[in-house]
Amino acid sequence: MFVYRNSSTGQVVELPERDVRLDHLDVWLLIAEPAPEDIPDQVLDPEPEPRPERPSENDNKAAWVVYAVARGMAEGDARSLSKAALIEEFGRDDEEDH
Repeated sequence: MFVYRNSSTGQVVELPERDVRLDHLDVWLLIAEPAPEDIPDQVLDPEPEPRPERPSENDNKAAWVVYAVARGMAEGDARSLSKAALIEEFGRDDEEDH
């Protein structure tokens, strides 16, 4: 639990999550929060999303857009490129990227 105390009134509130609004008000002080071991591992260290397999050159452009976005390209940029340009940019084997 996250525990806040109002320095003007002495009011104490307990919340299950951190409250951004109270964090920004000068009169509310965070006086207790859960220990890191009390926070589920998924929150502290989420598993990375698996990278999709490289589409074949016969796959449609949408598959190449998804792949390009997974490799770090902005979705809008990927959509603006032609399928041929996406293949040219991301059609190499993963080993060549290292």
